[in-house]
Amino acid sequence: GAREGRARSRVAGEMHGGSLQTRGGDWFGSLPLGTKSVLLLNVCLYVSCVLFGYDAFHEVCMAPHWVLHQLQVYRILTAPLFHGGIIHLAFNMTAFVPMASSLERLLGSVQFCHIVFLFVALSSCFHVALAVVAGALGFNAMHECAIGFSGVVFGVIVVDTHLQMVPRRSVFGFFSVPSQYYPVSLALFLQVIIPSVSFLGHLAGLLAGSAYVNGYLNPLLLRQTTIETLEGNPRASAISTHPSFVAGGASADASPGAGGAAFPAIFGGGGGAVLTGGAQSGDAQATRWWQMPTFARRNAPDSQEAFAN
Repeated sequence: GAREGRARSRVAGEMHGGSLQTRGGDWFGSLPLGTKSVLLLNVCLYVSCVLFGYDAFHEVCMAPHWVLHQLQVYRILTAPLFHGGIIHLAFNMTAFVPMASSLERLLGSVQFCHIVFLFVALSSCFHVALAVVAGALGFNAMHECAIGFSGVVFGVIVVDTHLQMVPRRSVFGFFSVPSQYYPVSLALFLQVIIPSVSFLGHLAGLLAGSAYVNGYLNPLLLRQTTIETLEGNPRASAISTHPSFVAGGASADASPGAGGAAFPAIFGGGGGAVLTGGAQSGDAQATRWWQMPTFARRNAPDSQEAFAN
């Protein structure tokens, strides 16, 4: 009887473990290719650091003084990819993956990866600029050493808030705020409960996301014809035919005037209300491609308020 009980327990444990492994595999397999690649890059780099004992983060972190005065510009790209611990990594990836998946399915994998790269570079550049300002005000921001993907995460939070178009959002369930103040409130809340995080890094990400939803990054985005050319290149066929690859994406045909506010209107304009679509007015038709966003709130054939996501 005892032997049979142990056998049943072992079988039940194997079945439960197999079920968890299957669910984890199904979840990972359902992710779009760009989101999956970013997740794998961050996780693999962290695991490599653990296995090889690398912890000299001062060599790769975002250190504004070294970037400006020693021209160590490589830090703009390396700092977001390193994490100081498993909790740091898990927090960033848990926040990033759900929002990034939705965004990639809307934009397509090529444009999504391009925007993630822009957010990496721009958030790091904003970080340096903010550190210069903070240093002029007497803070020791020029000599801080920051790592982690949270700058990009906060940029994506701004975009996600814009697309959600809900009046209020909850900050970890503790309290709710108007949506346009959600990204800033989240950054401030994290700063209070975890004082060691880089506020400038988070703020830099917010500025990158806000610049995007307000259309200021449009000249840097890929044209639809460029995306089609890249996707049709025979050398990229292994990527473009991958089951997780999201081809195409939302058209850049959009007009100003709708969309949810995602950030206080410090840049002027409508606080991010530039992502919209559907029928265009005469003024919108005259807008150049680089003045238009790459994703849009669109009207379905049978609805005036449907949102394609």
